[in-house]
Amino acid sequence: MRKNRRAEYRQAYNAQAVVDADGSQLILAQRVTNCANDANQLEPALQGVEATVGKPSVVLADCGYVNAEAMERLERNGYDLYLPVTAESGNSERRYDFRPPREKKARVITDPRLVAMQTKMRGEEARRRYAKRKQTVEPVFGVIKSVMGFRSFRLRGLARVSLEWTLTTLAYNVKRLYALRSMAAS
Repeated sequence: MRKNRRAEYRQAYNAQAVVDADGSQLILAQRVTNCANDANQLEPALQGVEATVGKPSVVLADCGYVNAEAMERLERNGYDLYLPVTAESGNSERRYDFRPPREKKARVITDPRLVAMQTKMRGEEARRRYAKRKQTVEPVFGVIKSVMGFRSFRLRGLARVSLEWTLTTLAYNVKRLYALRSMAAS
């Protein structure tokens, strides 16, 4: 896998997780892919949510998951999507880049499906809902990396890495269930 056309190929995997945004922060589905781009990963990730858990009605995802065809299919299947079509300005600068900033032209969105999503995301209700993503998904990956110490896969091969990610997310869910039970008891 490689980050972009100018980068080298690396032995790497892209771990995905569907997280409950209604307070529990439990991982509802997980998967691993060897594709660096997230654009085609939203549909399979949502399909991984077990029927016993229930189909999510609202989906919050970052701009890396934007794929007009997939978004259209998901909306036809009853999902209420909240995806910013382009990255917010300010996030793309390098942390230690001391060169003068270059003027970037704003990306012009022409696909009517993406224009509709962009218009939807400008609304106050969409901004309020989308703000939940930062406090739902990001802490889960933060706990897995910082608290549990999982920063890289130790196995090789997609099947083995998938097993390793399944065990990691299972361990996270057990830890989270224990925390939720402790909070409920007090």
